Amino acid sequence: MISKFLYVMEQGWKRVKQNSKLGFLVIVLFVFPVLFVVVLEQFYSVAQSNIETLEQAQVNTLHDTVAAHLMHSGVGTLSDLLITLQNQNSTLATFRVYLGGSAESYEVIASGDVIDLNSTTSASTVLQLGRVTPSQSFTVPLQSSTGRIDQSVRYLEIQDQPYYIFSEHSRSQVDSVLDKRKQDAYLLLSLIFIFFIGLAYWISRQADWQKQYQKLHADLQERDLFSHMIAHEFRTPLTAIKGYSSFLQDSQTLTDEERRYADTIRESAERLVLLVNDFLEIARIQSGKMKIEATSIDIRNTLEIVTNSLRKEAENKNLQLVYTQALKPQILTTDPNRLLQILTNIVSNSIKYTETGTVEISCEVERNGTVVQVKDTGMGISADDQQKLFTPFARVGGVEQTATTGTGLGMWITKEMIELLHGSISVESIKGVGTHVVLEFRDVPQDH
Repeated sequence: MISKFLYVMEQGWKRVKQNSKLGFLVIVLFVFPVLFVVVLEQFYSVAQSNIETLEQAQVNTLHDTVAAHLMHSGVGTLSDLLITLQNQNSTLATFRVYLGGSAESYEVIASGDVIDLNSTTSASTVLQLGRVTPSQSFTVPLQSSTGRIDQSVRYLEIQDQPYYIFSEHSRSQVDSVLDKRKQDAYLLLSLIFIFFIGLAYWISRQADWQKQYQKLHADLQERDLFSHMIAHEFRTPLTAIKGYSSFLQDSQTLTDEERRYADTIRESAERLVLLVNDFLEIARIQSGKMKIEATSIDIRNTLEIVTNSLRKEAENKNLQLVYTQALKPQILTTDPNRLLQILTNIVSNSIKYTETGTVEISCEVERNGTVVQVKDTGMGISADDQQKLFTPFARVGGVEQTATTGTGLGMWITKEMIELLHGSISVESIKGVGTHVVLEFRDVPQDH
């Protein structure tokens, strides 16, 4: 148990040394309670001293009042005065005036309780102590089962008659209020202490998270650097393979089988080039280094370029590629190169997954932006597949069982690019009927 505690303390000290904020908080965590307790005890001591001063002033006032009545009015109405004063002071439990007789007994000549009148009491230490300081109130603090009480007495002689003004005061109510304030202060200290402990734990966790973030950030930078390096290194040999395969295809000395081999080499090289390009796009997107250069364009021209570049691909599959051009210019502020890449990917996908029928492209300007629609009569996408359409490496619609090739990165890259251009994409599709892709673009700020 002790070894485990020492291990925890050692690990905690290592964390404190590694994090200056945590070290400062630990110092505050231990210094603050000590200062709080010292200051609280000082306030408590001063408060008790002030209360005792006020209590003694109250006793002096009461005794002065009774002494003045004795000297000027005698004993006649003294009991009425004591009753009135006792009723006005909730802490005044007993209020009497004794006439000194023999050394063994004192007679009650006035009292706040009528029952006490004319009774006698034996020699009392408190009454005897009153003779130490004649004409001044002398207080003796006592402790009872109900709390602290004060017994006060003043001895004075009037016309050679010894009188003792005696009062008993209950201080339990004042003490309970003061103790309650002290308990509340310590409770507040406990809550503050718990808060500091929680804050120290949170800062410790923040340090861990920051360390993990820095490590993850460094790992991601290394990954991006590696991806760029590999992709660029692949491009050089792939370009050579494509070039030499083209020479072989153009050669007149190859047999049909050798020409088929050359075609396969070229197709495989082109697929690898596309894959490398996809990885480069992913690396740029994830690292935030993909630049957007916004300018105002007529989107009709971009759609015309896309249609003309993909028309040959559609005709090879006996598909009708239809582009319905708007009559009025449709101006959009965006990155024309990225927009061309997005539209080419979408239309090319529609052609790739459509075996018979048509692929229709249309565009119109609406209140919220420019909307491009691409409809096809292809294999369609089920509701379940639509949910994972824009996730990396996802190939939907059962294309794994078909001759259609792809990495499953195209739609994810396309969606990321659309969002960079302040756009959105939505897909409506019915399995076996066709797919309807809706692209909505808004103007990109010039200083993006």
